[in-house]
Amino acid sequence: MVAFLAILQKEFIHILRDRISLFLVLAMPVALILLFGFTISTEIRNAKISILDQSKDSKSAQLIENIAASGYFQLMNFLDTETEIDYDFKNKQIKIAMIIPPRFEESLALENMASIQIINDVSDINIASILNNYLRSVFHEFITEYNNERNASESTISIVTKMQYNPELNSVYMFVPGIITLIMIIITALMSSITLAREKETNTMNMMLITTVKKINIAIGKVIPYMFLSLISTIFILLISVFVFQMPIKGSISLLFLLCVIFMFTAASFGLLISSVSKTQLDAMMITMMGLFLPTVLLSGFLFPLDNMPLFFQWFADIFPAKWFIIAIKDVMLKGATFFDIWKYLLILTGMSVVMVGFSLSQIDKR
Repeated sequence: MVAFLAILQKEFIHILRDRISLFLVLAMPVALILLFGFTISTEIRNAKISILDQSKDSKSAQLIENIAASGYFQLMNFLDTETEIDYDFKNKQIKIAMIIPPRFEESLALENMASIQIINDVSDINIASILNNYLRSVFHEFITEYNNERNASESTISIVTKMQYNPELNSVYMFVPGIITLIMIIITALMSSITLAREKETNTMNMMLITTVKKINIAIGKVIPYMFLSLISTIFILLISVFVFQMPIKGSISLLFLLCVIFMFTAASFGLLISSVSKTQLDAMMITMMGLFLPTVLLSGFLFPLDNMPLFFQWFADIFPAKWFIIAIKDVMLKGATFFDIWKYLLILTGMSVVMVGFSLSQIDKR
């Protein structure tokens, strides 16, 4: 019994001394309940919409006001021409666009029917379907109110729907960018952080640091093999997506390759950062899973739309590279975006890499 109590005491002392692991274990349930509670929702709020009102009469203005007041949509832009719609999809990241044709009020009064065109970004089928239903609900309330004003029930709104970027409604279009992101995070960030943490745990890192090899060369030499494996895996995913699931790549292949390489550097920088604050391989694994993998799944827009999350979580998502990479890769693959369409995302990812590498190397100096 004395031996048992001694072992028990030793383990408690070990746990209390390993502050990183203790913090992660205690913080994990709190982080999970907050992340899942605020991010997982089937309801969408403040979805970005642009509207082209070619009628500009009192009833079209009332319909737009009803859409804004519904709480489901955030009006991003009032368009002047149809050619602006594609620009807003690429640059303003709108989820849906609407065209109100000329003579909207006159058509309702004289012909008892008016037509409205809805243009959906169907790169995410689930979001597009939900937003379509929201708009139909707003139209139904509007036309019911209109008929009540006239003491009639014959007027209707005809909806013409256009599927943008995924007319075949293929669900693989929304999963491929997310799978590429997760693969890069797992192979590059996770494996790099574990490898570097193992070097520190076994004290071989200190042995390398006293050699004439520069610390930046040591760090890069450790992560490049995993970046190479990540790139090979990404190429396999793209080949399967194109030749098995017939997913198009509308943008430049070289731009897509550049985007993937920059994101791999960013993921490797995260791995380097995590290893610099980890004492053991277990710490590195837990920090990567909690601090990078879960936010990548929940806060990148891969599975759950960011627009319906609380504003704090939308801001919080900005510090994770997965959000910017998924936006950029979808734009290149599905929307045919050019370098000038996604340059700001490339700049953000590059900036993150520089900051994290600089901080990680400064931590190596302290050791």
